[in-house]
Amino acid sequence: MEVAGEKTQLLVLSQNPRDAADCHIRVAGQLVEGGAELKLLGVTLDRTLGFGAHCRSLRRRVRPRTAQLRRLTGRSWGLKEQQLRAVANGYVRGALEHAAAAWLPATSKTNVELLDREMRAAARVVTGCIRSAPHHGVMAEAGILPVSARRPALAARMMAKAAALPPEDPLHQLAMDDPPRRLKLITGWREVGREVLRELRVELPVEPLLPKRPPPWTPSGPITFNVGIGALPAGAANSTKREAALQHLASLTQCAIWAWTDGSASGGVLRGGAGALVIGADDSRTELRIPAGTLCSSFRAEMVALQKTLEHIIENESGTDPVIICTDSMSAVAALREGPSAQRSARGATVWQLLRKASAGDRPVTLQWVPSHCGIPGNEAADTLANEAAALAQEDVPLDVETIYRAAVRTARDRAARERPSYPDPEHKAATGWYRELMGTGYPPPISNMDRTSAIDVHQIRTGRWSGSAQFLHEIGRNPSVDCPQCRSLGCIAARCRLCGEEADTPRHILLTCPGMMGVRLRTQAIGNILPTPEEVRRSDAVAALVAAFRALQSH
Repeated sequence: MEVAGEKTQLLVLSQNPRDAADCHIRVAGQLVEGGAELKLLGVTLDRTLGFGAHCRSLRRRVRPRTAQLRRLTGRSWGLKEQQLRAVANGYVRGALEHAAAAWLPATSKTNVELLDREMRAAARVVTGCIRSAPHHGVMAEAGILPVSARRPALAARMMAKAAALPPEDPLHQLAMDDPPRRLKLITGWREVGREVLRELRVELPVEPLLPKRPPPWTPSGPITFNVGIGALPAGAANSTKREAALQHLASLTQCAIWAWTDGSASGGVLRGGAGALVIGADDSRTELRIPAGTLCSSFRAEMVALQKTLEHIIENESGTDPVIICTDSMSAVAALREGPSAQRSARGATVWQLLRKASAGDRPVTLQWVPSHCGIPGNEAADTLANEAAALAQEDVPLDVETIYRAAVRTARDRAARERPSYPDPEHKAATGWYRELMGTGYPPPISNMDRTSAIDVHQIRTGRWSGSAQFLHEIGRNPSVDCPQCRSLGCIAARCRLCGEEADTPRHILLTCPGMMGVRLRTQAIGNILPTPEEVRRSDAVAALVAAFRALQSH
């Protein structure tokens, strides 16, 4: 290998500036002077690893992207909010988080704040919220986590990925070792990741990463994936689903090995259990109960059930009898239907390997989706077994990287929700604590089937800064009175509600207490109360109806 001296960079990592003074080396006859920064694979490193220069560079890179996102927000022709959120996460956040798992855990809070400002700007574009709206409310309404909250989740994913690698891999060895640190004030992804794993109570080892996948042209046996049971009307009753499913199942080969699988997870995130009922061609019945892990999604529990069922059939049901496996997880059947080379998890790749073994010798294997909780005997039996499996010991079940990462994201999101500020005292109803009063520590309901103008009104009034409020307009000087051109006092006469005139028309007043809105709140189907609680008015359709009525009554 020939080293190019003219392309070589030199950086001294030290918290003492004297260590980097007059530092130079000679490479291939070229004199290389030590610099204050070094750029490696798109990441700018500095002497103390504070990553200030890198964060400032990212801000310059992201601002044009936010401006382009803003150009897509026309109220009559722009993208829908769900699309804007996808663009913000992929186009803006994607640029900010380039290789972030390696450098973001070590970045100082001051520099992380630079990136948070850019994500808040993107969140304001998505929601249409005003610049002065509280940051915690804007980010929650946009469904975007702050960069500072993403920091522990990315570190946990990096640590889990390293732990999932083979022991001889250098990154695995680096994650498991604890070498002395030269920069003692820097906390990297290893330390932050370990702390998050301890918080999640995740014990090593981690399930190995995705194995080498076969090419898409690799032949497979007669494997069939069915995600339908015939035409069903929208919103069909459970009895209709049951009859359609039983009729479809009766059309399949009856002289076969029938298996019913199901996965269970508490709240879809905790204590996974996989259950299966296998009925052999000789009418023998085998019940399988398998724990799926302390942290587990319903999808992962379903895949565990399919894997253990196929393993049981391969080991105990030899012969050429067809195999029919029924599951109520359409997502699992759809993911497997994409083929072995399209699997994104090690569990999916393993299931496909087992499907190939089960279909050896031209043995037909069918994966059939069936509707859940509609009284199909086999499905109900598998559901009972999955619930029983969830109560088994889970500590020895290794977790996969994706499950750990999602759990870390949920923990960060819950922490951000718990840290929302509340009112400093009951008499001071400022915008800062309004979002905590309205939403508590929950998440805002999604907005769907709503035009852009109504969606913006919902976001603004829920965050406490609504552009249609007389109080807010007076605060920014757009609603002056003879005696007061502009002030922030809620007792000012110019800030009073234009319907009742009793007090300032803050979002809390409009949604909860305004006498002029009592009839509207009573007639609104989602509320049905003249003096509702915050829990009764937080729904997006309820807020949109109240805001529209408030505007209409003012015009009258």
